[in-house]
Amino acid sequence: MSRKNTLSLIMSVCVLFFVGMTSAIAATETKATLADRAELFGLPFNNLSLRTLEKQLNGMGLSRYPSYRDDMVSYSLGEEGILGVTNADIFINNSGYVRQALLSGVIDDNKKRRDLGNLLEKKYGVPIEGALSGGIGRAKWLFDDATTIEFRNTTYDVSIMYVDQRPSVTSFSGKIDVEALSRKNQ
Repeated sequence: MSRKNTLSLIMSVCVLFFVGMTSAIAATETKATLADRAELFGLPFNNLSLRTLEKQLNGMGLSRYPSYRDDMVSYSLGEEGILGVTNADIFINNSGYVRQALLSGVIDDNKKRRDLGNLLEKKYGVPIEGALSGGIGRAKWLFDDATTIEFRNTTYDVSIMYVDQRPSVTSFSGKIDVEALSRKNQ
């Protein structure tokens, strides 16, 4: 093989390597635009405190309605809801952190059902379990922070379940805060 052919071969390999790396970088950048964590009403779902969530929902003009359970808070998302999702049941742990959120509604309009499924798939990518066909179906997304989203959209009764497998818990130091106790008794 002549020196000129060897040089051409090396240049061809370098060009192919560069093109391959550019494609890999572009694919990584496309994937990075997908959400890498679950979000509920624009807030990161992992270790979400009820106080933070309620502040966000109150800012949206939503208020909670009475619940008969100590570990659950319920919200109405309005008559029309958000793409037809009209209810939000928020389940909290003893420390005041959200462990589950169930968004649900009866959506008669197929376009809204499709739009909701397409919105989730666009935001979170291809589901790890299940499949969506034009926004209709069942899907599950898993995230590195131990949160999941399960979407059920096979009938008019639609639900989105957010689950935090390891919500924060308040830890106690074993020390007594005498100042806080004295302020409490005043």
